[in-house]
Amino acid sequence: MSYEKYRELAKKMIMAGVEAADPTNSVGNNVRVSDGKLIICDDTYDLEQYDRVLLFGIGKAATPMCAAFEAILEPDDGLAITKLGDEISIVETKIPVRRAYHPEPREVNVESAREILDMVEAIRPDEKVLVVFMISGGGSALFTVPPEGISIDDMYRLNQLLMHCGATIYDINTIRKHVSQVKGGRFSQLCAKKGADVAALILSDVVGDDLSVIASGPTYMDQSTFDDAIRLMKEYNIWDETPESIREYMLKGTQDPSMEPPRRVLENTRNYLIGTNMVAMQAAKKVAEEAGLPTMILTGQNTGEAKYIARCIMGIAKEIQDSGNPVSPPVALIMGGEMTVTFDWEDRDGFGPNREFVLASAIEIANRDSIIVAGVDTDGVDGEGKSGAIADPRTVHRTELSAKYYLDSHNAEIYFDALGDSLEFESRTNVNDLDVIIVLPKGTCTE
Repeated sequence: MSYEKYRELAKKMIMAGVEAADPTNSVGNNVRVSDGKLIICDDTYDLEQYDRVLLFGIGKAATPMCAAFEAILEPDDGLAITKLGDEISIVETKIPVRRAYHPEPREVNVESAREILDMVEAIRPDEKVLVVFMISGGGSALFTVPPEGISIDDMYRLNQLLMHCGATIYDINTIRKHVSQVKGGRFSQLCAKKGADVAALILSDVVGDDLSVIASGPTYMDQSTFDDAIRLMKEYNIWDETPESIREYMLKGTQDPSMEPPRRVLENTRNYLIGTNMVAMQAAKKVAEEAGLPTMILTGQNTGEAKYIARCIMGIAKEIQDSGNPVSPPVALIMGGEMTVTFDWEDRDGFGPNREFVLASAIEIANRDSIIVAGVDTDGVDGEGKSGAIADPRTVHRTELSAKYYLDSHNAEIYFDALGDSLEFESRTNVNDLDVIIVLPKGTCTE
């Protein structure tokens, strides 16, 4: 039987997952208007009780999310902030759109974010406003408003340190939330002071879907403290390099409890998680099962160095073939999460973790048969360039290029491009990695 049949199936599984997480679909499936009422998930907002509806969006999926909402209900005003870059396609919206920098913020980030705050500040005491807030990956950097006395240059420097120190997104955003006027639930506080209700619709790019971490939780609560943030900065050896204005502000926060983020979700706010890695994996599973292939979702919380994870997962695939444990072949395994790659910052070309996972997997199964591996980052931009790749046991034998060399030099993209096995697609969101491993009985694929 041909490998192509199962390679095509793996690609269809991947694309089904990407499409399931599409921001337009995610909003359209969870928002509707009926009899003068706005219904979001299971909650109802009586539009007659509101004088105005403001629509805001932050993140890589800001414009498709806002456009999808506008197709259901036209807001009175609003603003979307999305990432600057050719890989992010702008969807036309009725509200203005600003493009800002990610991951390190610049002045335009602050200016755009302040436009949103100005609209909130302009809410009159005699009116009732509903703020609909679309939140997606990248929102933390894009929605940046530093405290008074801290410049954007200082924030830029802090974010450079955070990006390079090896911290997890949880730790990075714990620190970010303590140098902000909007993160860690503070945006909801600002809206509450103006008597506005907030409905936040969220696409998760965070493993485990912790709402306090996604975009640094502008509409959620936070339990971390200034002491926690300072401790983390010292653990990652960036405290002494952090600009003095930030260090002084954070030390002040340790002495003033009123500066801490809110410890509960405010009564004016409801948060709706409408797109996740699990949604993508379930869609991929459906495709496999419709093709008659038994399927198992391993985890949506896979983290760690991509090449080491590949060794572990391929070990499971080999065991399935050899002993039928933990399941018998044929079977499709699906996993998600956020793998990483350790590299020198200056030599960052082609370092996407999903490509490294697939290339390392190809090396592990080079002396096997009837195993197919595909992996992508669902935003379509894995590192720099292609989103991922597909491989099988023939991969390392189809070229004179050294798979180990290209893995060790973090140039997996070049390797898979040479074979025509890179995976590339357009996506307007990110719900982390999506990886598919099809394990068939030995001897199934012979060509």
